[in-house]
Amino acid sequence: MQLLIRSLGVGVTLLAVAVVTSLFAVQSVARVAEGPAFRPPNETHHLDSDRALWSGDPDGLDANTVHNWTTRDSARAELAASTDVSFNRPPAEVAAWNRETHQDFPDSGQDTSIAPTGATFEQGRFVRDAYVEIFTVQPATTARITDTRTTRYVATEGNVLATGDHRVALPEDVELPFSRVTWQLENHTVSATKLLVDDDQETTSSEPHTPILQYDLGDDPGTEHTLTVESNVSVTLKRTFEWCSNYTMAGNCTQWSRESTNLTENVTVTDSTTVTEYTLHIGGYYARYPNGDLGLVLFKSDPWLGYELPGGRVNGVWRFYSARDSGWDSLVARTDSGASTRHSPAHPLRVTAFPLKTGPTAAPAENVSILRVHGEETQPARLPERVHLDALDRPYTASYSLATVFETPEQGVSDLTAYGLVRGVETTGDEGVFEEIEIHRSNLTLTVEETTSETATVTVRLRDAKTGEPIETDGREGYVVLAGERVQTGRDGTVRTTLPRPPGSISARFEPGPWWLHTTGYVGDDDAATVEGTALALVRSLYRASIPIGMVLLAAFLVDRITGMPVWPPWRGL
Repeated sequence: MQLLIRSLGVGVTLLAVAVVTSLFAVQSVARVAEGPAFRPPNETHHLDSDRALWSGDPDGLDANTVHNWTTRDSARAELAASTDVSFNRPPAEVAAWNRETHQDFPDSGQDTSIAPTGATFEQGRFVRDAYVEIFTVQPATTARITDTRTTRYVATEGNVLATGDHRVALPEDVELPFSRVTWQLENHTVSATKLLVDDDQETTSSEPHTPILQYDLGDDPGTEHTLTVESNVSVTLKRTFEWCSNYTMAGNCTQWSRESTNLTENVTVTDSTTVTEYTLHIGGYYARYPNGDLGLVLFKSDPWLGYELPGGRVNGVWRFYSARDSGWDSLVARTDSGASTRHSPAHPLRVTAFPLKTGPTAAPAENVSILRVHGEETQPARLPERVHLDALDRPYTASYSLATVFETPEQGVSDLTAYGLVRGVETTGDEGVFEEIEIHRSNLTLTVEETTSETATVTVRLRDAKTGEPIETDGREGYVVLAGERVQTGRDGTVRTTLPRPPGSISARFEPGPWWLHTTGYVGDDDAATVEGTALALVRSLYRASIPIGMVLLAAFLVDRITGMPVWPPWRGL
């Protein structure tokens, strides 16, 4: 009888365990409760000094509140309170903000999983609502190039900030008259969180909840990369099965037996993002003009912010704004009984670059000039409706090279610094990747050879003022403008032509074309010649002859008056 009762007890217990386990394996579904809308950060996050970083958020604070702010930059804060603010460079404050707010992500405990609304979950038998989510990658800038082309650039070296969470579903204890099953959580851990670059492990972090993972893309091939954060969630439960091993005839248990088993479950969670490695490389040509100015032609690998030398700067078309990632406005807390939405204390900011000008500009104008811009006409992207900033509504020049001249005889290529769209990415000039081109003065002479009443035959001679070699304009980008018409010099550097006779003079000038397109560049020169008629030539001859005759007569007169010698008039003895 005792054996029968014991068998029945064990059977019922096993059936109960199976039922409970099967019930537990089914994910409970609960409606997400309505939660509060996004609220800007409060004074604990230095609202008055950080408001310029929050483009796209509601503006129009109470005027008295704004007026009472006492910040080191209250003017900018007041402006940002009424509209959005753009930056000339990627704001460094974004990285500091993200590091601070990342640590504000709430810790939940074993019974709750807290995640942003867009997180993707993995479900196990004991591990529930497990996820890992990339909070941000920095330094990074999203370039809004066109409406259909938006590129997220990241620095070669940087950090991936992530969050992760899970909860533990502990099966309910089962107690029957002659047996019982109890569950106990032994441990739940997140093993080292990994960062993978294109499926290759880059680094790890032991922080389970808000890991920060460093990366270096310098040795990875290509520029397009997939950054993947991977965590392994491990839960170990102890299941204890107790049953009555000895019964009395009255049905009382006089002895209990116990058996404990540890059950471990591992669930792997991942999140990925695609980025473009931003590396700014420059090269090109440089030359020193005869007057000491520095000519530069720069080619660059990616969209850039611009470049500068001491005393002058060339600015590209890009400006920046900072706005929150709205996907982190709210957090959802999931428990075994359902889900509820709460305001998120962690709001990652993103830096965005957008074109604000139709083409590059130079400053100051008296020191820097832009000679030529090579690039494509590009229709700019529209800004998000909630971002209130000036934006282009006509095409801009997406340049790949710029030709400039700097009035800076003391500085050279090695003094140049180029700045990228991603914070901290810059590069300096290196003469090793620039080709030097000499610029010489040119010498143009114009001679009138023959004239008639209707025509004038002239010869233009063009020489290198330094070497004396003839300059042939035929076959190179350059020409001579003679009497308003373009002509080309031949191999001997001359051109002879007959023109309609002008009423006065004939002019000629040398337009050398871009200096960087040839092994030797030139600066222009000009000359003019007078075309004389028959009467005019006679008058000019008489005038030229009268000058020496007049000088002789004046000398004779002075000698006569000063010395008393009877030499005046010279024709006295005739």
